[in-house]
Amino acid sequence: MFSLASLRYRSVMASRGGPIEHIELGEFPMYGRRLFQSNACLRAGLVPRGRANLYSDVDGSGTHDSPMVARHMAVSEALERWAYHATVRSDRCEEFGFDVDETSNGMAAFPGLSKAPARRSAVLESLERFCLLHWWEGELDGQLRDTEWPGVSALAFEPPLGGVAVLLFARSEWGFHVYGHAAAESFTRACEKAMIELTRQEWVTRTRLLAMGVGEVKPLTERMEKRSWFFATEEGHELFRERLGRKSSGRTPKPEIISDREITGPWSNYTTVWRFVLRPPSRRFMEEDERYFFW
Repeated sequence: MFSLASLRYRSVMASRGGPIEHIELGEFPMYGRRLFQSNACLRAGLVPRGRANLYSDVDGSGTHDSPMVARHMAVSEALERWAYHATVRSDRCEEFGFDVDETSNGMAAFPGLSKAPARRSAVLESLERFCLLHWWEGELDGQLRDTEWPGVSALAFEPPLGGVAVLLFARSEWGFHVYGHAAAESFTRACEKAMIELTRQEWVTRTRLLAMGVGEVKPLTERMEKRSWFFATEEGHELFRERLGRKSSGRTPKPEIISDREITGPWSNYTTVWRFVLRPPSRRFMEEDERYFFW
């Protein structure tokens, strides 16, 4: 994918009239590999501020071995979030399937030479979520595989529209359990992406545990954070292991495309935002149930 981020993001900062207020950059060690993580925040008023007490309430994050690419990824994700919040409650919501799945599933932003890279990224994310939801609800099986990281196992899926989806899981050296999931064109690349998510969960969970030791924590109120925390525990991981041990119902889920189109708006001055969303197996993933494996 050829990126035009250096050109299209040259006026993205608020100091130049753009939507991004500031960008941070730091190192991100991932199982012995040195990466960079960048966080981007939008100008006040563009998106609502959440109730995050576990994960950072930044608008976009990017992780890469190049600090410049990490920054560009963070900006792209922040612009995607802007597009999501501007559209999900608008009179255009049904055009993009938000009446069926009101989350940001299947959204991607990429400042490419064409719209194709953004669409392909959106398709892969949607297939990742499709496999994860149908697996948890007993309609799909995966194949357990080893990874290049000691102690990290993978559950691999063959999505119905191509690519490879993986769910990684491991026991952290600090005693809790961590997970990461992603989809890509190959098993190796999907695992690399999922490892970033797994490492992020490990970092935020350990940070909260350390804060709990000195009494400096707020209660978790956000649905996805409560799930992340629950499945890090022994009780949550036991529930996860129970699902690993069961076979699916035998029905092969058929993908139904709800939306496959670009979301246009003021963010289009900087990047292409695409949404490709498939009908979920049920509405259970939207319920306030911390025992549902999805965050």
